[in-house]
Amino acid sequence: MKTSRKLSFAASAMTIAAIPALVACGGDDEDEAEQPVPTEPQGNTGGSPTAAATEAPATSQFLFVDVDTLRGSKNIAKDDKPTQSCVQLNRFAKNEQIVFRVRVIDPMTGKELDNTVVESVVIKFKTGQQLDPMKYGPHPKDPPNEAFWTQSFVIPEDFPVGSLDFTVTATDKEGRTGTFVPLHFAASALLQITDTVRPIVPQ
Repeated sequence: MKTSRKLSFAASAMTIAAIPALVACGGDDEDEAEQPVPTEPQGNTGGSPTAAATEAPATSQFLFVDVDTLRGSKNIAKDDKPTQSCVQLNRFAKNEQIVFRVRVIDPMTGKELDNTVVESVVIKFKTGQQLDPMKYGPHPKDPPNEAFWTQSFVIPEDFPVGSLDFTVTATDKEGRTGTFVPLHFAASALLQITDTVRPIVPQ
């Protein structure tokens, strides 16, 4: 009886001792057992590396486009420019200048993309009118500050009053695209052209 208990105890001890050996090996290759277990970098939001690698190609086919609009300096008197130009808004009078500012971002890296990567950024009104491609550069130029994409539009006096719906589409040199579409709440999000006419000021 005593002999049987000793054998049973010995078998249990061998089983327990074998568990760390199986965990340490992690596979059939002995070299893998010598490598430290990889840890996820700080800031990782979860998900297995395999899943992330699988999803990457689909996500990387698109670009993120961030847009805002402001009043430019055209037809604003010199004394009023410090307070009335370069002001963010979405309601514009006729003869005023709408300035579109755009950032193009790679959604995989969060990196802003410049003109060495992006082929074109184009604004198109729902009326069918398309502005010249946007230009990339620092603003202000002297001294140089942040760089982004810009284009402007001076509203003609005969331009229709009401909502001005538009899209901004960016295309990079690899063929990836991204399109900004504003929220369609006319009073708060879409550009509004009022019936006010700003006097033309010689530049």
